[in-house]
Amino acid sequence: MNILDTFTVAEMLKRPLFQKAKVIAGQGGLNRAVRWVHVLEILDGSSYVKGGELVLMTGVGLGEEKELKLDYVRELVESKVAALSIEMVHQFVVIPEAVKRFADERQFPIIIFEEPVSFVEITQDIHTWLIARHQDQLLSLERISTQFLQLTLQPQGLRKILQLLHKETGFVVWIEDYLGKTFIYPETETPLKKNTLRRPITVLEVNIGELYIKTTRKLTEYLNLIIDRVMIAIAQEYLRQFLSEEWELEEGKRWMVDLVGGKRGEVPSSLLGVFEKRKNCVLCALSQDEWTFADESGLGRVFLVQLIRMMQHVFEQKGIKVWVAPVENRLAIILAEQQTFAADPFIARVDKGFDMLFAQFRRLHPRLTTRWKVGVSHRLDHLDRMAKAWEEACLALSMDEVPQDDLQGDEEGSAVMGTHTLIHYEKLRAWQLFLHMDTAAVQSFVDLHLGPLLQYDARNKTNLVRTLEVYFQTGLQKQQTAKSLFIHRQTLYYRLEQIAAMLGDDWEAPARRLALETAVSGYRFLSARQKKRDW
Repeated sequence: MNILDTFTVAEMLKRPLFQKAKVIAGQGGLNRAVRWVHVLEILDGSSYVKGGELVLMTGVGLGEEKELKLDYVRELVESKVAALSIEMVHQFVVIPEAVKRFADERQFPIIIFEEPVSFVEITQDIHTWLIARHQDQLLSLERISTQFLQLTLQPQGLRKILQLLHKETGFVVWIEDYLGKTFIYPETETPLKKNTLRRPITVLEVNIGELYIKTTRKLTEYLNLIIDRVMIAIAQEYLRQFLSEEWELEEGKRWMVDLVGGKRGEVPSSLLGVFEKRKNCVLCALSQDEWTFADESGLGRVFLVQLIRMMQHVFEQKGIKVWVAPVENRLAIILAEQQTFAADPFIARVDKGFDMLFAQFRRLHPRLTTRWKVGVSHRLDHLDRMAKAWEEACLALSMDEVPQDDLQGDEEGSAVMGTHTLIHYEKLRAWQLFLHMDTAAVQSFVDLHLGPLLQYDARNKTNLVRTLEVYFQTGLQKQQTAKSLFIHRQTLYYRLEQIAAMLGDDWEAPARRLALETAVSGYRFLSARQKKRDW
């Protein structure tokens, strides 16, 4: 007894009581499923069927004409009856050609018996077979369900679940999960999504992946029940993994919060080894604007675990070890060099790692509009500097720009991408000092030294402050300054005369020049902070 496939009209015709039956129309519908047998002699019988029945009749209810009416057959087809079987012995039944053509067109089998047959025996035979088959399916389903759940407690549970599903059904199956991983069985197959069935995997009311099924077999009610059971097992396996990840995250949070707060708790030995071996290490603060890292919803929890797992995978490829935990509404991330790449310095790998991380996260969640920001501390050389490094990372996080190091505006210390901004504290230069100062004090210093130029620029829509900034950057080289500003040298001379008139003749003296350069940097700092407030 094949419990996987549907009991069809073709299978029914193989039963002993149907050996002398003839199919006179609707040969194309022999694959219709037979779910029950119903004796129906009245012409208005569509209300008595639910679909999938084999209708038996002798023709008693056809009236004096004994003609099978087209409207009657049409009602049976519309009611999704499996087939019509007529005993032609006790009553002579006329089956018009129009009825046969209709049955052929709609692939609706019409079967006749030309010898006496017992409807009671047919009903008893098929019903007994269907009930026995259903019982076998229930027992098999219970066995498979138990096996699926047992596999969730074993190593590599997902692969073993897929293997069992393939063994029981013959399906080619694979999972694409929320980490971007793919598990397929048989492993020699290629996961092509064309002409496949898809079932969402849900954990904590969040879709965290998809199960794909490739098969030429028609899905029966029993096969759908098997799929339901495997979906439960897969979801439980992911939930187990997810809760384990959360537990590890909570464990890490305890010592990380102490560490960035200036306390020395139970630090992992692997992290202690970083400082003993004097390896490159930085502390990063990560924030984003879409959800909070303290979000207790299923979506927030899944996103957090997914982000951390992806982060570990990405930086591992870069030869960098990761320790991470949420601290308030940010992620504290310790990145330490595990493998040296001569062609790619440590900090460059840190930058590329974050680029890869956010690009991958965006590909997995294309509808997510999260803007990520990462502040990176000075390089760490001792655990006792961790609290200071956290302060540096958070201060860097408060900026959207860094001071320009050259005339082309190459922001070496920050990577501003479509989805994220990366700021290195060590590249903030004088802005490091401004971050620790009261904003009003910085503004007062700027106004004291640059006030006349700023007021003149505001009134006349000129660029004297920018001219002064570039002039300092070129080391007071007039030709290079004019070239960088894309102006004529005579225009530059005129601007410098205006600057001298407003600032005084000693503005190029070393001490005065230092104050002015600092004021220009302070002005750019305040402008950057204003942009952040506007955002």
